[in-house]
Amino acid sequence: MKKILSFIITTMASTILCAQTSPYISIDQFGYVPQSQKIAILRSPEVGFDSTETYTPAQLYALVDAKTKKTVFSAAPTVWNNGAIDPSSGDKAWHFDFSPVTQEGTYYVLDTEKNVKSYEFEISENVYKNILKQAFKVFYFQRAGFPKDAKYATEAWADGASHLGALQDTQCRKWNAANDASTERDVQGGWYDAGDFNKYTNWTADYINYLLLAYEENPAAWTDDFGIPESGNAIPDIIDEVLFGAQHLLRLQQEDGSVISIVKLDEAAPPSAAKGQSLWGDPSTSATLSAATSYAYTAKVLKSLSVTNKKDVDRFAILCSELEKAAEKAWAWAEKNPNVTFYNNSTEHGTQGLAAGQQEVDDLARTEKKLYAAMRLFELTGNTKYQEFFDANYTQSRMIAWQLVFAFGEANQDMLLNYAQLKNATPKVAAHIKQVYRSALDTAHNLPAVQNMIDPYFAYQKDYVWGSNGTKAKQGAIFYNIAQYAIDETLTADAKRYAEHYIHYLHGVNPLNMCYLTNMSNYGSEHSANTVYHAWFHYGNKTWGEVGKSTYGPAPGILVGGPNPAYDWDGCCPKNCDSDYNNAQCFAHDISQLRNQPAQKSYLDMNMGWPLNLWSVSENSNGYQVHYLRLLSKFVK
Repeated sequence: MKKILSFIITTMASTILCAQTSPYISIDQFGYVPQSQKIAILRSPEVGFDSTETYTPAQLYALVDAKTKKTVFSAAPTVWNNGAIDPSSGDKAWHFDFSPVTQEGTYYVLDTEKNVKSYEFEISENVYKNILKQAFKVFYFQRAGFPKDAKYATEAWADGASHLGALQDTQCRKWNAANDASTERDVQGGWYDAGDFNKYTNWTADYINYLLLAYEENPAAWTDDFGIPESGNAIPDIIDEVLFGAQHLLRLQQEDGSVISIVKLDEAAPPSAAKGQSLWGDPSTSATLSAATSYAYTAKVLKSLSVTNKKDVDRFAILCSELEKAAEKAWAWAEKNPNVTFYNNSTEHGTQGLAAGQQEVDDLARTEKKLYAAMRLFELTGNTKYQEFFDANYTQSRMIAWQLVFAFGEANQDMLLNYAQLKNATPKVAAHIKQVYRSALDTAHNLPAVQNMIDPYFAYQKDYVWGSNGTKAKQGAIFYNIAQYAIDETLTADAKRYAEHYIHYLHGVNPLNMCYLTNMSNYGSEHSANTVYHAWFHYGNKTWGEVGKSTYGPAPGILVGGPNPAYDWDGCCPKNCDSDYNNAQCFAHDISQLRNQPAQKSYLDMNMGWPLNLWSVSENSNGYQVHYLRLLSKFVK
């Protein structure tokens, strides 16, 4: 009897050892914090490119210790929504909840009938810290005018400082006066905005603001060991990165207080190979207000830092004074010039070819930018003229005027919540802001959607558009704000749990079973994005173009754009792209996985440009990155 039992146990161990990874069992590929809600999604494709595949769940699933091969927990799966097909993914789904397991270790989920398993993952108190480091380091790789030393970038992505040659960032001329030396300005620094290398002031300021917000909301996550050149200087690395961006913004301010709106940069791979001329665009009210906000916010946070090194004390004192003066000058100019606009890359305005994305905003967004600047200037200076402006005009912001909280309004929503938590905020205004935020959360596409599990992947969002992964991070932050800003104490625990599921989605709990960060195989992900639409890591590049096909692939940790059901190839396809060769490029890749798909499946891990125009799904953005960093850092001790 003992021999028979021994044979059975040995056979089971051998079977578990040989289990194959299944695309139908989705987990966070990095793992979970011990006290998290931990749910594997079991999926059967019904609609979409994979609809010919099927998966019938087992009666029992096991959580297996990857080292000992021992089952530590088992349970039956539960069906989602009575077996209905989810329209956003085209899948039927079941859930295997292994939340009771809190012991740290490496695990996988096993289908005990088919002998197939999930990717391996960790349960650990600080499972996300190294992921945070890699994702944060993307800002270092995006730095313009700064060398990527192999000590920090590794040999794979080492590069010299870019855009510092003749007529580039230190000798940048005005967009319509490229031959006029009198228009030269030093605009060096800052970050390549996305896959393109241009620098947009409105967006650069947003990145600074959100890096600062991420730091203030959880300082403990932001240590001095993230592996950038400034690491080890006794200043949190995230503050060092902010200072790199803030110094660039200071260079954009003109004597009258106005701030340049945009800087166009040449592109090449690697970036240091770019030799084309840099050009700057006119100042605008929106850019000036954006810069004023970042100047003031940076100064405020610097003043709050506890530094002991005398050099840093003196340096920060000088910089804080410079930033505060710059903020007040910018405010004063915007007060006198409330409606100055500058539209780049616009045929209508004669600026075609000046950068790519349109950075100018409408009247409502400009009002919100002025409110944000007023709030940060009041916080920094205590001058009541800024508070008076804010209190008199905050009801014009979208959240208040529309009684709406949504992922595309995150900047003004977070601005309002930040005012509400100031110690010297007007109590009536602060209470009104929190009351509107709380009531707006009860609308169909916020709390009710997650409370009722509308999305079987636990990361509901109403609209999947260009940059949907960034939108996921924003939606997660909307829920975490409930806890962060004490909106409703009865919902604190639930809010954190809802928010964390949006991180799990980006890490692999999605219909594609994909981690949407690039090149993360060395950091725990077995199926991360292989490509990103980026001028450095572009399609066909033999050194950096694609993991597995090029020497290195793209730098790790870049959040790609994400599913976009509005994707389509260029209008010239299939037969009118000027040549037989170009027409053939319409069929260079099978894009059926992208067209006419359920929203969550409208993604292809490919980075080809025109005419397939895959930038609308796979391009990165510092905007996506910073919102992901903010949300992820909430779950780092």
